[in-house]
Amino acid sequence: MKIERYVLGPIGTNTYLLEEEEKVLFIDPASKAEKLFPLLEGKELLGILLTHGHFDHIKAVDGLVKQYHCPVFLHPLDKELATSDEIYQQDVRRFGFGAKITVPLTDLQEGELQVGPFKCEVIHTPGHTPGSVLFRFENDLFTGDTLFHGSIGRTDLYGGDWRQMKDSLRRIAELPAELNIYPGHEGLSTLAREFQYNPYL
Repeated sequence: MKIERYVLGPIGTNTYLLEEEEKVLFIDPASKAEKLFPLLEGKELLGILLTHGHFDHIKAVDGLVKQYHCPVFLHPLDKELATSDEIYQQDVRRFGFGAKITVPLTDLQEGELQVGPFKCEVIHTPGHTPGSVLFRFENDLFTGDTLFHGSIGRTDLYGGDWRQMKDSLRRIAELPAELNIYPGHEGLSTLAREFQYNPYL
């Protein structure tokens, strides 16, 4: 599986494009959809995976779906966060910008997920948001805003919960150290490196 990372949007969100034989998935498409269309030339977009529902991870969703008619996978506990006018307006006031999803969503559940040739394990890790998840593709772990290089996601935004975050970090601590970490912001890492240097692990 080929993985491409693009740092997009006003606060530098990592958007990932996964490819297998010209079939692709997006994880957290963060910019205007039109900016992503050139990346898909000659490829078939099979779906969009969302690690959570925060506005900086979902900005391109509506535009991509309207153009490519693909499913969007989000944990149901973050559906309100990604679609609510009220919460959307809270985000706009706090950060000065925002986004929300209006297209249909497919509920993510913990466990195995297969989309075309892509097979991953969905791991529910609430704390940053109620519906935060990790996606594990063999030795590659996409952590969204749950785990960063040397840090973790905030728990003081709407739906955040420090106690749940601690429980989620305990689950991460049980995963194999050889996993490659692809976070929602900042640089890439490995779980072995985070075990050694991340004070939260």
